[in-house]
Formats: sequence, C-alpha cells, structure tokens
Amino acid sequence: MEERKLLHSFLAKSQDGLPPRRMKDSYIEVLLPLGSEPELREKYLTVQNTVRFGRILEDLDSLGVLICYMHNKIHSAKMSPLSIVTALVDKIDMCKKSLSPEQDIKFSGHVSWVGKTSMEVKMQMFQAGICKSTHP
Repeated sequence: MEERKLLHSFLAKSQDGLPPRRMKDSYIEVLLPLGSEPELREKYLTVQNTVRFGRILEDLDSLGVLICYMHNKIHSAKMSPLSIVTALVDKIDMCKKSLSPEQDIKFSGHVSWVGKTSMEVKMQMFQAGICKSTHP
C-alpha cells in the first residue's frame, strides 16, 4: 500500500503539469513469429490447424494497454501510477476470412486521441495478403 501512495505522488496535479506528447511517442511495432517459430505457433493453433482468433484478440488487447502505458510513461518512476483497462473496441476490419498459421504477423499501433480520463488507440495487424485494423 505504501508503494501505491508513493506512485500517486508522480501524478500531475493539473493538465498544465503534463508534458506534450505526439502520436509517434507511443508508436510501436511487434512481431508475432508464427511462421518462424513453430513452438510458438502451437500455442495459436486450433485442432483444425487454424489460428485461434481469440488469442489474437488477447494480444491486441495487451498491445493496446502497452501503447497507453508508453504514452503516459513517467521516466522518473519505475512503475506507472495508472491502471489502464480496455473499455471497448469500436471496429475490427478484416480483409480476409482467416489468418495463415505459416506466416508471421506484425502488430503496430499508437495513441490517436486523448481526453482527460480516456484515450483512443489505433492498431493494425499485417500478414502477407491480409490486412486488419482495430480501434479500441
């Protein structure tokens, strides 16, 4: 509990106390090596040898939270004083019905809008021949 109180001291007292941020400050790319790491691929396969889409959604959710933490990073603190959760996903666009378990997947994203108590993150997922975009 004492650690949590200490983290509270890192929070800005007002909007004026926040440093300016740009979208590129929170931009990240992450590779999911399904094609190049067979051991990892096994964790993403169904019994029909297709990619478990629910597992991909979990990864996108985790990436969205990571992007939010990157945007709010306080360099002088070891831990963030914030608790970040996904409230909703506005839209998922898919260009193809399924993902290939034989090819790597690249996720990317950044903060696209910020309010006083919420933020919007735009993420994309790329796989050769497949495009996907999410707006949590």
